[in-house]
Amino acid sequence: MRIFAACLAIALAPLMTACSGGGGGGGGSSTGSSDNSSGSSGNPPPTQNLASISTPPQPWTIPATTLTAQDSSGNTYSLSISNKVPSGSVTYDGQTAYTVVLGLGVSENGAVLSTQDATLFYAINPYTPLGFAGSVDGVAYNAAITGFTPFPSTLKVGSSGPVLSATYTDPSGTTIGSLSETYTVTADSPTALFVNIDASGTVNGSAFGETISYELSDTGSTTPTLSSVQLNVNGTALTFQ
Repeated sequence: MRIFAACLAIALAPLMTACSGGGGGGGGSSTGSSDNSSGSSGNPPPTQNLASISTPPQPWTIPATTLTAQDSSGNTYSLSISNKVPSGSVTYDGQTAYTVVLGLGVSENGAVLSTQDATLFYAINPYTPLGFAGSVDGVAYNAAITGFTPFPSTLKVGSSGPVLSATYTDPSGTTIGSLSETYTVTADSPTALFVNIDASGTVNGSAFGETISYELSDTGSTTPTLSSVQLNVNGTALTFQ
């Protein structure tokens, strides 16, 4: 059982609510990577990539999207993702919580390989992920968040840090694996940068690793763009874009 959807839901949710309670607005300020003044020769300076951006406030929503990848044999894979943030609250483990719901489908040459869903439960003020539950091809699982570190108020190219850790369990409460996520910020263009969420862990004794990359822009929009997802499908490393 490969739990893709949970990794994506957990990667997305800290981004969506990193600034809960922060009271900030919009996309915030950003800076270039170096001085843009012209040199003594009078030639225009080289274009500089964006070096930092204020972490946008909640909520972020990633619209439904389909990414594609191709292996060395020419097989085409599709990764279909739907994501929503329902209104209102629920009760989770005896406390008020809010949810992020994500659905995911993986196909090869049009044939469905896997369908998954994951629901993240989190508290607000301050944002605190509590746990998540989902299913992989009809097999249910749960998870408890065992550690969480919010993003800084400003994301800077070259910065990195922990995001969270979690323990997977089956419906009976037996531990079946673990998840650890970290982030890095990398350069993209003069108006945008990448936030990359690296997920690794084990499920039923099998190790996994995935990377989810989001593009954040300083052009006025506070909505991130899902840029790419790197994961293994049936033993093949693929980059969905």
